[in-house]
Amino acid sequence: MPSDDLDRSLAERRTRRLIKLPLRFRDDLPQPLPSMTLDVVLEPASHAPEVPPHRAPDIRESTSNVTRDLGPRRMFRSPKNIFSLFRQYQSNTPPRYDPEEALDVEDLSNIPRNHLNQDCLSGLPSESFYPYPNYNSLRLGDWFWNRGTQKSQANFRELIGIVGDIDFQSSDVRHTRWESINDELASDKADAWEWLNEGASWTRTPIEVSIPFHRNTVSPGARTYTVSDFYHRNLTSVFRERITNNPHFHFEPYKLYWQVNDSDHPVRVHGEIYASSAFLEAHEELQESPREPGCDYPRVVVALMFWSDSTHLASFGDAKLWPLYMFMGNESKYRRCKPSHNLCSHIAYFQKVIPYLYVTMVV
Repeated sequence: MPSDDLDRSLAERRTRRLIKLPLRFRDDLPQPLPSMTLDVVLEPASHAPEVPPHRAPDIRESTSNVTRDLGPRRMFRSPKNIFSLFRQYQSNTPPRYDPEEALDVEDLSNIPRNHLNQDCLSGLPSESFYPYPNYNSLRLGDWFWNRGTQKSQANFRELIGIVGDIDFQSSDVRHTRWESINDELASDKADAWEWLNEGASWTRTPIEVSIPFHRNTVSPGARTYTVSDFYHRNLTSVFRERITNNPHFHFEPYKLYWQVNDSDHPVRVHGEIYASSAFLEAHEELQESPREPGCDYPRVVVALMFWSDSTHLASFGDAKLWPLYMFMGNESKYRRCKPSHNLCSHIAYFQKVIPYLYVTMVV
């Protein structure tokens, strides 16, 4: 017996058998689809599109599309990942780039980003923390306003974690003008709003809304209500902002399949907008449509997702906004659901219309 085991108990001296967890109990982390080393597969030849008898062929339609459909079409397939998933592109040319190469585990799961610490944030310019002068002031302001009105022991531990951080500098908060910052945060003056600044692409436009009145009112029928301050953004500017230098944006749709063995029939998997049948049909219809004169840029489909919901602005009172939000379906749903990616865009802010109704009493 080794001399090191003399001081151990009998239970510690026993050699224990290494028991592996059964496969059905293992929880594999999400994995991006494999990089694009595509295999070329030929699809059986399809027939030329039929022309309805009541419409003669349009000479403006490209004949290359017709000749392309006469022969076999190529399909590009990617390798399988550990979950036996693979992609299939149906096109004459392979995709220009692969958005899946830029994904990692943190884009597909809720694993915290440990490397995104204060070192990354403290290197940002001071304008990024406006109206606070620096990152440490922002941390204290966030703790004060967003950690509840009644502080608890947990809130106190959060405060200790902020001021006890090795990178916390008391000089960053010693001369912070807290009163003026709080007044600016509480201000609702239009000239202080962010969207009115130059380059923010926010515009203010008066619009007219037709409001129907019931027949029992004094003035039945439609009446026009003018919204003098309708704030909105230009969609083209939002497209440029989201698409430019974005390696995660999917321009080329594909079909996702699951196939465990090569002898099995592949099963279609639905999970992303850019892998849906509707997106594929819209993309193919766009590619086969006539081009704009003199334009040779690639033509892609952008899936826009809009919704709106009322947002309260304060813990007390009824002050609220009604923003219009927009996501782009060309981004993965896993990235869209992570607030840290900032993929949600504010497009407009609605006003609540409360017309005055004068109802006549019917006796």
